[in-house]
Amino acid sequence: MAMSLGMRGGMEQTLNPKMIAFYELLQQPGVELNQAIEVELQDNPALEVSSERECPACGAMMLTAVCRDCGYRLTKEDEEKEVEKEKEIDLSIEATPTEKPQQFGDAETDDLMARLASPETLGEHLRWAWRLQSTKENHEMGLMLIGCINDDGYVDNDLETLAEGMGVELEALEAALRDVQQLDPAGVGARNLKECLRLQLENFDSRENESDDDKEIAKLTLKIIDKYWEPLARHSYEDVARKTRQSTESVQAVADFIRTRLTPYPGRQYRPSWQSQGGTGAGRVRPDVEIKKIEGAVAGNGKQIYEVLVQESRSLGLRVNGVYRQLWDAMRTDPSGYNSKDREHVQQYLTRAREFIDNLNQRRKTLKLIIEAVAGEQGEFLERGLHELRPLTRLSVAHKLGLHESTVGRAVSGKHALIPSGDVIPCEMFFDASLSVKEVIKDLLALEDPRHPYSDEQISGELSKKGIEIARRTVTKYREALKVPPAAQRRRYD
Repeated sequence: MAMSLGMRGGMEQTLNPKMIAFYELLQQPGVELNQAIEVELQDNPALEVSSERECPACGAMMLTAVCRDCGYRLTKEDEEKEVEKEKEIDLSIEATPTEKPQQFGDAETDDLMARLASPETLGEHLRWAWRLQSTKENHEMGLMLIGCINDDGYVDNDLETLAEGMGVELEALEAALRDVQQLDPAGVGARNLKECLRLQLENFDSRENESDDDKEIAKLTLKIIDKYWEPLARHSYEDVARKTRQSTESVQAVADFIRTRLTPYPGRQYRPSWQSQGGTGAGRVRPDVEIKKIEGAVAGNGKQIYEVLVQESRSLGLRVNGVYRQLWDAMRTDPSGYNSKDREHVQQYLTRAREFIDNLNQRRKTLKLIIEAVAGEQGEFLERGLHELRPLTRLSVAHKLGLHESTVGRAVSGKHALIPSGDVIPCEMFFDASLSVKEVIKDLLALEDPRHPYSDEQISGELSKKGIEIARRTVTKYREALKVPPAAQRRRYD
């Protein structure tokens, strides 16, 4: 095999370190951006928070747009003076009054989330209750088990592994778990859904203010869960009725009782109402941008114009440390008075601070530009809801703005928007045209005959009548995404 050396000409686009850092900031949602800023503030002594501003009326320090001491509200002229003052430094965050970092909600108050009282968590409640009823022998084991209960109320860890790690007998740990499972709320400490439902049913008969009919159906429910769990979970009500010698209507009543009187997530009642409904225990989603309708503002193409406000992590911005700036000026005036190592240190951190601030500015402008373009295209959705969500791709937005498709993707990934209706939605929803079809499917299913529910083929036919042509397999995919069971499992017998 012959080998030879040669040269090939060509051009290859590469990203410089500053551009790479910008894309990393662009992709980060609000929480991660705050963390990145905190890390940079700790690592870079040339970067600081411009967190103090004097009230023009009384001279007190202001942390929001309204003075706490005298009630003075900053005017547009005050904001412009602040901007001009920062521009004199030539290294601070550039901003205009319209691009000033915005606060969501009432500007006269602090962050409402920060003012909410800390709610009692499930773990705190269980530890408090356990201290009241535990014994000396099982106290530590119970605390360990409570620490393994997730926000939904389930034990996450394998008991054998846990017993081995604690150096205790498995039987003793199981006994401690049975005691923990007697704590409120009913069903807590279960290892699976079946056990969770059983725990809620075991003491149902002793409850006060429960009717005799409900107590009887609770007994039947417990019997069916114990002996016929799998066919019940498959919604095979006729099979369960045949095996239990009950009517199909009675089995249907059992299923309804489970759905309306029991809960698969006993721990979720210890979440505050404003928390996410997901199973991860994450808190309320904070929007990265707010989309506001400008009344009476219409573009040349007849589309409604929306204003986009970018939620910033710092309401008063970042700036270069004044000491470092003065030191650098002195080094430039008298280079011989400082050694090269000191000059390199100051220059490195000043450059790093300037680039970090520039990247934050660019992130805000890019995010604002992209969401404005998206809002202009999805105005009908913002006005009327999911049914009006139109097909939109990241590539089409990128071409319209002269950006790369990956830039649009990074900008919307993981971000949330507060829209005019007051809802907070993922920004990626603007690009999911299937959502409008899913909404139509939900409407169809809400009107179907529960004794003869639509099959996926029938749903496809009904959509075709509405001018929406999608295959049966696509209907199946959308239905499963909506967590709607197939027709056989939706059928009711009462």
